Amino acid sequence: MNRGRLPIQQNSDRRLVAVNHPLPLVGLRAECQRLVSALRKRQRLLILGPAGSGKSALIAHSVAALESHQDIITIPYSANLHHLLIDLSRILLRTDHSAFLKLARLGDDPERWLSQQTSVHLRGLLWTALETEPRVIILDGISSAGFPTYRFLQRLSFAKGVGLIVSARDPISLGALSRLFWDPRNTMHIPPLNDPEAKQLFDMAIRHFDLNHLEIEEFRVKAIGAAQGNPGQLIELCTLAANPVYISGTHIKFAPLRIDALMKFI
Repeated sequence: MNRGRLPIQQNSDRRLVAVNHPLPLVGLRAECQRLVSALRKRQRLLILGPAGSGKSALIAHSVAALESHQDIITIPYSANLHHLLIDLSRILLRTDHSAFLKLARLGDDPERWLSQQTSVHLRGLLWTALETEPRVIILDGISSAGFPTYRFLQRLSFAKGVGLIVSARDPISLGALSRLFWDPRNTMHIPPLNDPEAKQLFDMAIRHFDLNHLEIEEFRVKAIGAAQGNPGQLIELCTLAANPVYISGTHIKFAPLRIDALMKFI
């Protein structure tokens, strides 16, 4: 019996940087170096950039670039603190976090145990476990965090050996967590692609989505201009351009394509 353990679900000098993504991450060399350094030193760091700017891709690449990343926990942000506590607890269980396993006393059914826990109990367990056996916690996509979340992360962020990396669209999105990231030295802004980088990414996307048989030159100018250096928007425009609904003969119908692409980033 696999007692007390949950199964793992399957589910510039700026230059091109490879990442586990259908398309490479272009640019962000300096940002990647800074994030890797913060991860290694277990520092506190806020990553700011609009939707589609490459925050999640940057995080994924930087974690993968480390020699070892078993002490790094990456989870999508949940505005509901209890859900966040459950997600964090589940990862500690799956990765055999010895301090948490010792405190939890799970029994034979970890998921049932999790479903029976209160936020107050889980919060205390997580504080004690992570203070005993620290991890670097990455919260991707912070949006309007409340004071209960702030108080939980505040204690962890001051614990020895615990690093805290969070990403958000802008400072307002942090909500109460802005109290943790008041120092601009702990903030990294994701810059837009410059023109050569945007053209490089566009050409990669055209090849990736096999769009060379279409009238590309007009689409290139409109897509790069509309994306304004946002790699996520540029890739989304090319993704939609491969959909026959936006094609008439060899012409790409840019106006409806642009509207639908924008909806993803609102």
